[in-house]
Amino acid sequence: MQQYFSDYPLRVGEEYYFKPKQAHHAKNVVRLKNEKVRLVHHGTGYFATCYGKGNDFVAMVDSVDDRINEIGVDITLAVAMIRKEKLEFVLQKAAELGVSRIVPFESSRCVAKYKREKGDKLLKRYKEILLEASEQCKRNIIPEIVLPVKLSELDEYTSELNFVPYEDAYGKGEFLSDFLKEKKSVTVAIGPEGGFSDEEIGELSNKGFEQVTLGSRILRAETAAIYACSVISERFEML
Repeated sequence: MQQYFSDYPLRVGEEYYFKPKQAHHAKNVVRLKNEKVRLVHHGTGYFATCYGKGNDFVAMVDSVDDRINEIGVDITLAVAMIRKEKLEFVLQKAAELGVSRIVPFESSRCVAKYKREKGDKLLKRYKEILLEASEQCKRNIIPEIVLPVKLSELDEYTSELNFVPYEDAYGKGEFLSDFLKEKKSVTVAIGPEGGFSDEEIGELSNKGFEQVTLGSRILRAETAAIYACSVISERFEML
């Protein structure tokens, strides 16, 4: 069943008019015709039957969908700027894994550099990826994303629990899953391809980020991000 997000309130017994891009996708890509779709507005899902109406493509809202396909706690993924295709992959998977907010940030060892003059274009692209991923996995919300910030600004995005996976923590610190005993908001900070410097780890520790290990192997930045999100999602889905 396809899902689409609505910009305006939905009511049972009323028609929803697809936006042009949605209509093109529904009619020409997945070729829907008199089929059920799921529509979502402000966290509430609805079942609707779609069909053509003159030059428009619409859906009659049939009923409310009571399912809430969310973890039930806010998860913030702070991820260092990594190469374009890898970061976009992380955004997609983070949305699928239930992340609430994504905060790209710049650190000393980032290979990818944020060009502020391209900020609007970059944010538009990021939001499109998150929208499509959220529709695909039937989420009730679309994760929030902000323009890249400095590492020094990450204290503005902390939660009840704050973690930084660090390679030197293996054998010294605890695993990320050891801290997830109850549903509390979480922020996890993932470093770039070159990792964090000692000074940056110290700065994050001063901001309240607990050093944790993801295991004995050295993971790529995108793997570490997805691994951490998977652990948090799995733990909270079970609580």
